[in-house]
Amino acid sequence: MSLTVYDKAKWHFGATRAPAGILPEAGATHIAFILRWCIENDLCSKRLLAQAGEEIARIRSGKDDCREFLMTHLDGVFTSEELNAKGKAFLNAYYGSDSTRFAKEHGNSLADYGQFVRKQVGKKNHDNTYFHMDYSETNYQKIKAICDQRHAGFLSMKAAGRKTPKKT
Repeated sequence: MSLTVYDKAKWHFGATRAPAGILPEAGATHIAFILRWCIENDLCSKRLLAQAGEEIARIRSGKDDCREFLMTHLDGVFTSEELNAKGKAFLNAYYGSDSTRFAKEHGNSLADYGQFVRKQVGKKNHDNTYFHMDYSETNYQKIKAICDQRHAGFLSMKAAGRKTPKKT
């Protein structure tokens, strides 16, 4: 199976529209929210668990910052190698692309995160605020609720026998 790169922090902190001087972690916040959700929902690959089991256990328990883990252990890159088959199936349908059948019917992670940011700061301040969202427990719980809802929709779609094709 080919490697899918879901996201890279440098695509965000190094983006032309990124505010000058933001820290690399600022480009990793939204990725770390999704990665933490995957960790908490047992969607990690055996390889990742073998390589970083202790760190993952600390993330699960709330002792470690998933954003720091993403930047340190995964070099700011979230790929299909970090996920098991169930995790890949969900993220291929939900993360980033708006062209999958699932995303067209239920939404995708980028649109969901954009809505989350707009709810926090309003439409007028949305553009650069994206880069300044706190990696906090409060924000994570809001993102977690969105991911839980999307995952339930994904499982329902799958159970109904409706295909959830890979990204196009």
